[in-house]
Amino acid sequence: MIILADPTYNPNFIGGSNITSATKLAPGVSIAKFLGAYGDKTSFTHITSSEERLQIARNLYLHAELYRTINGNSDLFNDVRLVVSEGIYREGEFETASGLNVLKKTGLCVAYQVVNQDGTINHEKTFDVAEFWKDNVFFDRIALDYDTYNPDGTLTSQVVVEMPKVPESFSVSFGMNVSTNYNGTVMTEGELIEVLEK
Repeated sequence: MIILADPTYNPNFIGGSNITSATKLAPGVSIAKFLGAYGDKTSFTHITSSEERLQIARNLYLHAELYRTINGNSDLFNDVRLVVSEGIYREGEFETASGLNVLKKTGLCVAYQVVNQDGTINHEKTFDVAEFWKDNVFFDRIALDYDTYNPDGTLTSQVVVEMPKVPESFSVSFGMNVSTNYNGTVMTEGELIEVLEK
């Protein structure tokens, strides 16, 4: 499938040497949106190669479009907003990225939380967002991810989305795989299920 990128936001027309954290990938959505969680931002300056910056921007273009389907959807998601909980990953000094962090380094994988107006996670709407994406957008993999790792044992939920690598042609194939995970264990493959707080 060839993605018809908006020429205003197509990274190919911007050029790798001009891509910064302020580069817009969609109306109101810049690369800075994907540079980590609030209070734990990753700098984009550690990416020094213009080719790498361009590739990351192309990969994040799909995430920017995905992001807009929720934060721009006042009919279905007016009472919540989508925030990036895990964006571009930067390795520590003595670290080698593994697992999903390898995909996060290049903007292929982003984790999102769905929060109420007061900033608390809305688990019911998190499930609704995952279901909406499953039925309405293209992706490689969506994992509805729940855990109780908080010190007080409360439930946390997020939607982890993997996208395919986007070449210059914007010709990509989507896997359209879904799963549900709980505390690091796969609960379901091929369907999403809702986990409720006790």
